[in-house]
Amino acid sequence: MNTLRVMTVVFNISLKQSELRKFRGAIIKAAGAENTLFHNHVGVGYNYKYPLIQYRIIGGKAAIVCLNEGIEQAHSLFASGFIGSELLIGDENKGVLMIESIRQNEFSLCVLDTPVKYHISRWLPLNQKNYLSWKQISDNTDKMAVLNSILVGNIISFAKGIGWQIDPRIECTIDIDSIITRQTTYKGQPLISFSLDFTANIFFPNGLCLGKGVSSNHGVVLHSR
Repeated sequence: MNTLRVMTVVFNISLKQSELRKFRGAIIKAAGAENTLFHNHVGVGYNYKYPLIQYRIIGGKAAIVCLNEGIEQAHSLFASGFIGSELLIGDENKGVLMIESIRQNEFSLCVLDTPVKYHISRWLPLNQKNYLSWKQISDNTDKMAVLNSILVGNIISFAKGIGWQIDPRIECTIDIDSIITRQTTYKGQPLISFSLDFTANIFFPNGLCLGKGVSSNHGVVLHSR
């Protein structure tokens, strides 16, 4: 079992998905390059650890989700005068940035005896190359096995990123009939995003993300009925 602190902050600024990267850039600029949790880079390279500060759109509003030590870095930014200043998204002045709501919780994460159901949206399990390979697999059972394996890997990466020594007996089952795919663009590259239901023998809170693009509103996991 592992304890995870999660703080979700929703701002008063309306935001489109196409504006999210610029919103992220505005916060990174305000925080300063030395505060690496905001951009997840080390020097000129990318830090492949699970991002502890993530940029979201919640209810059509700009938001951030902060985990563990990312919470302290966010509070330091807020105390610096960033809140109450004008927010520039590219060349557009979005107005004075204010906090509309803030919620902080602590969760106990654990492997479960009985799997529970989740929904994941805008998930990016495949890059361009392995999407083509995956698409050529004729047997649906084999296709699902590939996606299940990637999903388990994403969960393990998340666990490592928050310091959770997770039990290796992680099981996921994707509901093939629930899968919806869409064309999307990530870092300038055309990819396919997946929205689907799955069951897993692990508990984690609403709103955490898995897979590529975690810091930019991809792979959002919600509890499903």
